[in-house]
Amino acid sequence: MTVHSVAVSTPAPPVPLLRALGDDRVSVNSRFVAVDGEPVFPVSGEIHYSRIPRELWDDVLRGARAGGLTHVATYAFWNHHEDADGTLSFDGDLDVRHFLELAAGHGLGLLLRLGPYVHSEARHGGLPVRIADADWKVRTNDPGYLVEVEKWYAALFEQVRGLELFGVQVDNELYDGPDHLAELRRIAERVGFTAPLWTATAWGAAQLPDDVFPLYGGYTDSFWIEATDLRDDRSLSNFYISHVRDDAGIGADHRMQGLPLPDELDVTPADDHPFATCELGGGMLAAYHRRPVVTGRDIEALGLAKLASGSIWQGYYMYADGRNPRRGLQECHAVGEPNDFMEIGYDFGASLTLDGVPRETWFRLRRQHLFLERWGSGLAAMPAVIPADTPAQPDVTSLRWSVRSDGERGFLFVVNHQPTDVLSAHGDAVFRVELPGRTVEFPAIDIPSGAAFVLPFGLAVGGVTLDWATAQPITEVEWEGLPLLVLAEIGSVPARFATDADVVEIEQPGHGRWFRLESAGQARAHILVVSEEESLRLGVLDGRLVFSDGIPTDGPAPVTATAEVGWEARAEAGTPPASVVAPNGRASIPLDWSSAARFRLADLSLTGTLVLDWEGDIARAWDGDRLVSDAIYNGRQWRITAPERAGAAELTVEILPLAPDAPVLVCAGRPNGTGIVAASLESALRPLT
Repeated sequence: MTVHSVAVSTPAPPVPLLRALGDDRVSVNSRFVAVDGEPVFPVSGEIHYSRIPRELWDDVLRGARAGGLTHVATYAFWNHHEDADGTLSFDGDLDVRHFLELAAGHGLGLLLRLGPYVHSEARHGGLPVRIADADWKVRTNDPGYLVEVEKWYAALFEQVRGLELFGVQVDNELYDGPDHLAELRRIAERVGFTAPLWTATAWGAAQLPDDVFPLYGGYTDSFWIEATDLRDDRSLSNFYISHVRDDAGIGADHRMQGLPLPDELDVTPADDHPFATCELGGGMLAAYHRRPVVTGRDIEALGLAKLASGSIWQGYYMYADGRNPRRGLQECHAVGEPNDFMEIGYDFGASLTLDGVPRETWFRLRRQHLFLERWGSGLAAMPAVIPADTPAQPDVTSLRWSVRSDGERGFLFVVNHQPTDVLSAHGDAVFRVELPGRTVEFPAIDIPSGAAFVLPFGLAVGGVTLDWATAQPITEVEWEGLPLLVLAEIGSVPARFATDADVVEIEQPGHGRWFRLESAGQARAHILVVSEEESLRLGVLDGRLVFSDGIPTDGPAPVTATAEVGWEARAEAGTPPASVVAPNGRASIPLDWSSAARFRLADLSLTGTLVLDWEGDIARAWDGDRLVSDAIYNGRQWRITAPERAGAAELTVEILPLAPDAPVLVCAGRPNGTGIVAASLESALRPLT
């Protein structure tokens, strides 16, 4: 038996910030964000309206809210809105107001990231070509540049006038320009933008103005390191429970010349702001030279590690996949940028696909978000206490755990998972939490490798208290007039709990094991213990529990219909094109498609998503001379939605073979051939009632 012990004191009250953030309703102190004086726990996700066909916005936003988001964040890409002649458009897929109104209608708060520079794998960081190529110095207080920025901000504000924004961000990943960020804010406010919170990305030890809320990030793996890097050690640091907030590797290949490299930075966090995030990696994009694989378990463990480290705001990048609205908008080697991407596709492997279909990550994060929806307000006020025996990188054998507590009750976090490494199992582990007035000792449990979970202690439910539980708290609803606490088993760990009430197991049809908690002869609450698998299917709809394999909905659930699609081979793959390497040493996307295998897919339905399993290096789908979609092989399916096809009855698909010596890293394994493996049309059909 190994005893893991930590002493927890009653935390000092939070203190006001030196420079006040917020307004008459929203405030920020040294520990949490509050609305009307009460702590809140925002859960935000990045969804780019201009990268999603307008027809799919509602499905994606519905899935985001059902997945537990409280806020949606989006960039406004200047180069998406501006044509080559300098004309701005806010129509169709660029109708930012309609997108934000839909989001608000789903109960989501609004976070708008104005640019002008946004990065986001956009060409010139989202600046129009005429701005990037002008004589002035962009991303500075050059007067000519600021004149153009003010025109952009003014046009954008006219689209969102009257909408209530929770937060606004200007520029992105600017490390050494606090004066420029302050000037951009002054311009934004001058044209009319207002918000309780003005935020800024703080990673890379960024120098920021005093009156912004610094937000951090962390990823599970990345495309922005080299193809020779078989593992991303900077990203792996995010799986350690730590008071260090800064993942200095994010976007490091775009760091301006002359700035310190990530390993040279002081990433010691400031003490005055609470730990909040806006870019927890909700997946990962494939660049041509490096194509990571990120799993739902990776992202779940990443999120839990940040909660264990004291996060009071979980923000994900991305929460839904995307695609660029037209060609020529992506980051690329041709204009001197560090990475090469396909022109259209922005498949991030996020919680939601482009057409709003939930991936495994969606279900795993929803389980965390249900927990935060019920107990996040209390958790936000609880500082993280990291025990002395919690390891630091590169230790992969010691147990990673922490406690968040108000001195009477709290939650214990365990993160025993990270990508690329099999962490040690910990048998017969006992946790002892020494509170000011008592000591809570959990019974011994066996913690398997790959486990990541949270355990409650001192949890109040219906007037009684759970002293401890060896199962995860998922949510609490009302059932038969009493609170119903839902706990989830953790793999093979026996689900047990101790309480000051009498416990009676009751028979109840359906899922899990049911218990009634009684005190003084009266029922006070119920507990439902479900398996880990059942907890991933569990949602809450209108205050009631719903078990489903998809997004819960009122009325009959949509039925996914899949129909196979045939294809005709038109040309076999030839000799792969010779590899081309950019000046920075990274492989570039081939431009010669003469050796591509070609296929014709006909009789396509006007509705539904075309789903392709394929092998090769890179691929493109054409409707005549219109590029419909493209993809880099990374082991994921290639999904082409009906709005992208725009009524095309057939498509031509071309797939380039991957050269055996191409200097690229395919983490899913290099393809065995070149061609389509399977094709189908996937449609969600709502049953008649």
